[in-house]
This record gives sequence, C-alpha cells and structure tokens, in this order.
Amino acid sequence: MNLIFKKKSYSFKLSTKVENSKTTYLTKLGWIIKLTSNDKKIGFGEVSPLLEEDLKKCAKQLNMIPENVEVFNLSEQINIFHPCIQSAINSALAEINGKIIFKENYYFDEIDKTAILLNSENVISELNEIKKRQSNIGKSVTIKWKVALKNNHEEEANLEEILSQIGNNIKLRIDANGSWGREIANRWADILKDNKNIDWLEQPLCVDDIDGLTELNKKIPIALDESLLKFPTLIDEWKGWQIRRPSQENNPVKLLRELENKKALISISTSFETGIGRRWLYHLSSLQLQGPTPKVPGLAMNKFPNSFLFLNEAKKIWDQL
Repeated sequence: MNLIFKKKSYSFKLSTKVENSKTTYLTKLGWIIKLTSNDKKIGFGEVSPLLEEDLKKCAKQLNMIPENVEVFNLSEQINIFHPCIQSAINSALAEINGKIIFKENYYFDEIDKTAILLNSENVISELNEIKKRQSNIGKSVTIKWKVALKNNHEEEANLEEILSQIGNNIKLRIDANGSWGREIANRWADILKDNKNIDWLEQPLCVDDIDGLTELNKKIPIALDESLLKFPTLIDEWKGWQIRRPSQENNPVKLLRELENKKALISISTSFETGIGRRWLYHLSSLQLQGPTPKVPGLAMNKFPNSFLFLNEAKKIWDQL
C-alpha cells in the first residue's frame, strides 16, 4: 500500500502550569501527522514528546520521512525512530486499517470522569475548592497530587492535612515521578498502607529500582509509569498498576488489544495531547472503565485552553492548523 505522508506542527499554552519533580510544563509543542492511502483512506496521529531533547530528536526524524512512501518501508523506517513517532504512525495506520473506530463523544469532561490534577503550589486550598464542587454534584471524585517538589517535611504536613479532609467519596493518587529514595518512599507507604482512600503511589522510586518498587508494592499499591517506558518488558511482567500513556508507547494498538482482552490494573494517562491524541485516550479509557479494575483515567482536563486543537473531529483540527 502506498501512502502520502504529511505533517503539521502545533503549540499551545496550558491553562495553568503543570509541575513535577523533574520539570515544569507551560507550553506544549508537537506535530499532527496525516497518512492517506492510495484508496483515499485517511489516518491521523500525534507526535507528542514532553521533553526538549525528545522534541529535537522527533523534529529531525520526521524530516527524514518522504512524502510518498510505501507502508512496508515506512514501518521498517520508524523502527529506529523515537517512540512518539512510532506511536503516531501506528495510530494513523490503525485508523486506516480499521483496527480502531472512534465514537463521536466519550464524555470525559465531567468532574467524576477523570482524576483532577492538583496545583502543587496551593494543594490545600484547591482541595477545598474541589470538595465544594463535589458536594454540590454529589459524586465521588479522584484527585492526583504531584509530590517531591518541596522538602519532605512540608509535604508530609500537607499529606496529614489532606488525609484529615478527604472522606470516602474522594480518592487520592500520589505521584513522585521517580524522585524519592527508599527511605522516604517507605515512610509514605507506612503512613498510607491502611488508608482506603488511596488508589496508589505512582512511580515513587527511580525507574531503575525495580527491586525497591516490587518491595513497596507488597505494602501499598504501586503504579509504574516511567519505568514502563524505559523497560517495556515490564508491561507483561509487573504485577501491580500500570500508568499507560499511549502517545509515549511505540504502538498503542498493543494497549488497545490488552484492554479489549480485559487486562486488569491499567490506568490511562495524558501527555497533554490535542484532540487527535485524545481520541485514543478517550477510547482506551472507555475500555478500561468497562474492564475488571475500573478506575478513572488521568486526563488533566482542567489544564487545557479553549482552542480548535481540542475539537473531537480530526479533520477540522488538521484543516485549521
């Protein structure tokens, strides 16, 4: 099958900055790619790297893809490319080949449909605002808190305050982005291990410390994120929760098949994609919520601006870029 390959770049500012222990996100850059087959079928994908070094690598590699390319040659070529490019190409091919069929609407814009990412600078005040909204609608909510941004003593004090305020209708996820050592991670695990409001600790230790993460998982649910990207074999080996970001994996079709086959302990998470990448996030999240271990995804819905980039029609986004 012959294909026409086209790409367009995008950029947007997040409505509020997002911080973790490694970096701060204010502006998101990436590319939308479009593949058109010789029988006029169209597939879209999104190249959505998060780090500056990955942006540069993707820019260079995207320029190496010819406008007219045979599908086999393209598949062979991208095997050595950045996983974000592989993800985008494989997403577009899956759409062309009918491996995924998107719905018009998935309804993840409601407060109880996705985890709410707390502002790390005003954790307690934002929690109070969420509690007010939650009490007004009478639904349970899930909040996610990025830690390891301040000294541990201060964050433990915030933790104590948070735990005193959340009831059974608020679930908590805590993400250290791999920045704790074993001593601090074990302290937090001991504090939280009997708390029924905790979904999990996400990537508390560095990506390489699989032994430490395995031991922690015996105390409290541990969700791997960055470790899965560095060591993809863990996707089949890890016995705990997995945070899966389809735009960062080399082929989201694998994740699609896992969820279609009812694989448990998966949570879908965003890398701040446009409406193109969101189609995959929403579709996969819907499958996960129908699976054996339903948990709301982490889509950071409160961090995006109003823009045509977040329409639910891929062609409209492409045409306006």
